[in-house]
Amino acid sequence: MRDTKKLWRAAGYLLRNGMLAGLSACLLAACSTTSDMPASEAQIVRASSAFILPPPGGPAIVTVVETRFPNAIRQDVSLATEARSVGENKISIIRFTGRGGDGSDAALKDIPFTQVNLTEEALAAWPNSGMAVSPYYVQNAYGPFGYAIAKPPNGDSCLYAWQRIEPALKPSGAVDRGAIIIRLQLCRRGVSEEMLLSTMYNLRLNIEVFPALRAPAAIGRIAAPIKPIGAAGFAEVIPTSQPAPRPAAAQPRPAPVATPAVTTIPVPPPGAPIVPGPTGTGGQTGAVVPRPPATSVIVPSPSASGN
Repeated sequence: MRDTKKLWRAAGYLLRNGMLAGLSACLLAACSTTSDMPASEAQIVRASSAFILPPPGGPAIVTVVETRFPNAIRQDVSLATEARSVGENKISIIRFTGRGGDGSDAALKDIPFTQVNLTEEALAAWPNSGMAVSPYYVQNAYGPFGYAIAKPPNGDSCLYAWQRIEPALKPSGAVDRGAIIIRLQLCRRGVSEEMLLSTMYNLRLNIEVFPALRAPAAIGRIAAPIKPIGAAGFAEVIPTSQPAPRPAAAQPRPAPVATPAVTTIPVPPPGAPIVPGPTGTGGQTGAVVPRPPATSVIVPSPSASGN
């Protein structure tokens, strides 16, 4: 009887240990295959689920195609277009949920821009358009970005831009927010380069990126007055209407200068009697008519026949 009980105890012990070993093997197998999960098939999601939104006024969102990886989510946001250039208006965004993969499994690799030929990407996005990479440093609300511009002869202006938002880390060094990679390719008709580039400045992420900024320490603190003063000076709630400018004082008009009258005395014809002008101690007041030159009058003598 005692031997039978010992046999049953041994069998139960082996059974329990075997079940535990099998369960452990299953758990280990599950853990080992989690990182090897393949990327999910691309699927169309609602436009409101897009991670990034174009600026108000367009271009409008047409479709949003999403692909999920073990460590990231990628969305391709197709945009409306009226351009004539060969290519597609779209925004590609990758949101890493952790660190980038090393290529040994299905995880998406986080490749720095320094290891990417961005000029080739720009030319592939807009072929035969003559893309030129900008040498200028620019940044939007999320940090610095780079871009290339093309102005093909068909009247379009084309843009290829790229931006990487660095990951945020916890004090322990763990990933709090993974990196965010943005690529924009856009062609529009009849717009300037400045207007085209403004799209990169007006893009808005529809996901949490940065923690909220802290309010200034002076807000609510005692003995720290805050006045409504802005860049333009004191900010009035009801702007004071500016007084109408006073009319300019009438300048006195100068008195007219009297012009002396000029008396014209006709010149007498030859042989007319000469009338001398009035004389006085104060000098002459009228016009002086010069005397004609004196001429001698020759009186002929009587003829000799009368002698």
